[in-house]
Amino acid sequence: MHYRSLGRTGIPVSTVAMGTWQSFDVRGERAVQHVRQLVTEALRCGVNLFDTAPMYGQAEEVLGTVLRGRREGVLIATKVLQSDAASARRQIEQSFRKLQTDVIDLMQIHNMAGWQQVTPVLEDYKARGTLRWLGITDYRTGMFPEMMRAMRTGVFDTIQIPYNLGDREAERAILPLAAELNLGVLVMTPLCPIFDRSRLLRAVGRHDMSFLEAYGIRTAGQALLAYAAANPHVSSLLPATSRLERVAENTAVGALPRLPPDIVRRLEALL
Repeated sequence: MHYRSLGRTGIPVSTVAMGTWQSFDVRGERAVQHVRQLVTEALRCGVNLFDTAPMYGQAEEVLGTVLRGRREGVLIATKVLQSDAASARRQIEQSFRKLQTDVIDLMQIHNMAGWQQVTPVLEDYKARGTLRWLGITDYRTGMFPEMMRAMRTGVFDTIQIPYNLGDREAERAILPLAAELNLGVLVMTPLCPIFDRSRLLRAVGRHDMSFLEAYGIRTAGQALLAYAAANPHVSSLLPATSRLERVAENTAVGALPRLPPDIVRRLEALL
């Protein structure tokens, strides 16, 4: 696994990390044991960052359970989705309990919810050392102008945005600004649009992908991950999966060199 600096934090993060939306929202010992296997495989493959959120159902609590006793060297990113200070504090305190930790590495304002009201709360936790870094997220490209406004405040260390072969809006302005401000960039949708999870995989899979074999890429999913990872402004990708075999397939991309520009353009031409 290759590691990249998470912007100005200077912390190395795995090029391919792990999201938890849907895949970690499980109940029952058997289902939790399966998630434990997913995490074990991810750690074996070099993943050092897991991204979750209160709105992902049981995901925070399950992540805290399966990481118990093996947190060393592992970074946890979660989110707050409340638009007023008091509610934000309550939700953050719940995240500490669910994740079974006294320190959360990255707290992100989810979908920019009340970011101006909630930011002072996050700054207070950061000043006390219980939140290490602060970030903002949004899955809507239409919110990029507002995200850029927040980025320019100097408060935030990271952004989490949609970016994939079928959605390149981030390349226009937000990724260059993140590079200018030295902010870490987490990609939430490297494999697919957020509400159409197989469309890109189907579209790419219809083409002859043999030209990628020389670069260690064997599947359509790997091609999509390698495409997003080729952008020099991207810190880490956050694919989520419930399938154990997909963990090794996804993380293998993190051990490959960046695709050269001519191959990137060839992938873009597929769509």
